[in-house]
Amino acid sequence: MRKQVYAKRKQVARSSVIFLLIVSLLIYMCVKVDKAIRPDLCALCVAETQHFAANVMAQSVEDVLEQQPVQYEDLAVLQRDANGNVTSVETRTEKVNQLQSALLREIQQNLKDCRDVELRVSLGTATGIWLFAGKGPYVKVRLMPIGSANVKLISKLESAGVNQTCHTIQAKVTANIQAAIPFSQTTAEIEYDYLLTETVIVGNVPEFYFEYGSEQAKK
Repeated sequence: MRKQVYAKRKQVARSSVIFLLIVSLLIYMCVKVDKAIRPDLCALCVAETQHFAANVMAQSVEDVLEQQPVQYEDLAVLQRDANGNVTSVETRTEKVNQLQSALLREIQQNLKDCRDVELRVSLGTATGIWLFAGKGPYVKVRLMPIGSANVKLISKLESAGVNQTCHTIQAKVTANIQAAIPFSQTTAEIEYDYLLTETVIVGNVPEFYFEYGSEQAKK
């Protein structure tokens, strides 16, 4: 009787040890896989967040320009001398400020509306193995805008050929968005440039450009 009880206890102990070994092995494998995949998963989350936010910014700018169409003459005026050479590029400050404020409000509101938006990222893609790309379980990525976006209109003069200069006015938008995944989070910095107007100036022009919002021209 005692031998049967001892044998039964020994079998239970052996089963418990095997069970603990299996559990320990599974935990060890999960930790190793997590450590191997998480950096790529975070990088993938940042890329997806940047792509999503850039689309939001682009749509925001297009919506504002649809409501408030702008031409080159609305934002800048070329001053010429008696020989027809461009002596300076003067900005229409009031129009520039209005457009910059409208863009900022629209982008801020659209990014705010994206708070808690969830994207899905494939774990197969995070492994970096092309065979598993787009496959496997998906991880939810929750977006949370951080702070406020920044909008700056930049005016630039660049050579466009012999005796020609291209003057472009762009909207440069920057924002920070936090992407949260299970047990981790990353911060993505998004930069988006949108060409507002462009014109080609024929003749000599001064070799500088203005950056709206800056107090001095840049050589």
